Amino acid sequence: MTENLGLKFLAVLISMTLWAVVFGTKTIEITKDVPFEVSTSDDQSVEDVLPDKITFRLSGPKAFLRSITNRIEEPIRVNLKEMKPGLINYRVYSDAIKLPLGVKVQSIHPTVIPIRIEELKRKMVNIDLQLVGKERLGDRFVRAEVLPPQVRIKGPKNRLFSITSLKSFPIDIGYLQHTTTFPLSFDFRSFGVELDSALPELNVEVQGRGQAFRVKHVPLKVSSTGKAKCDESEVTVIVRTGTGENIKIDGEQVKAEIDARDLPEGEYLRWVKVQLPERVHLVRVIPPFARVEVKAQ
Repeated sequence: MTENLGLKFLAVLISMTLWAVVFGTKTIEITKDVPFEVSTSDDQSVEDVLPDKITFRLSGPKAFLRSITNRIEEPIRVNLKEMKPGLINYRVYSDAIKLPLGVKVQSIHPTVIPIRIEELKRKMVNIDLQLVGKERLGDRFVRAEVLPPQVRIKGPKNRLFSITSLKSFPIDIGYLQHTTTFPLSFDFRSFGVELDSALPELNVEVQGRGQAFRVKHVPLKVSSTGKAKCDESEVTVIVRTGTGENIKIDGEQVKAEIDARDLPEGEYLRWVKVQLPERVHLVRVIPPFARVEVKAQ
């Protein structure tokens, strides 16, 4: 205890000085968002739309709060796997966030989160397709088709009961210059449900003004992370060039593919997607889609 008394005294003096400087700085307030996550079992579902973050209002010395501002927080996790169906009120306490000495929690929002646990159900529903911009395409617009025509969703039993169809986000097709395929998107969160099948894809067929050509016997490739088998081995591709353009189309430059990557085991109807040379536009693929069987490796 008596060794190096001078150094020990100096260390204590420096520590006290730093402590006084830090706590002598101006006290400020900040807000800090912490992710909020709920875990349920495979046969459970949460009926309510839950917040994805909890907001803490903190106060303390500026020097201490500076280190918290950009810190990545661990989520507040609630495990409900052993809970029976019913309503629980989960309360968020101030110790849910780690704080340095001298920083205090002034408020929490929300403080109490009602969570109603329901039995999980699944259901097939129709797709309500929302297209805009057809008037800009005029007579060049031929058709729009969705595969699959229905989508399977999962969620609380009482929510699924009232859902007969899902409306897609509006899709502007007025800018399209050729036949195009792209995935649909839905606001599942507002319905309180989740997607339980492959995401549907929309195919919009556009007829151009230029000269059309038919490319026959194009080999059809299937891209998959597992084992995949397709009921078609080749397709016919109808393409066009711009008005007045004299472009030679080499059949070897036309590639046809079905994208089955990341699909779980099962059977699917998938659009045939085509890769073309520059300034050559897709009109139609015959057949436009094929059945694919995906198996686990």
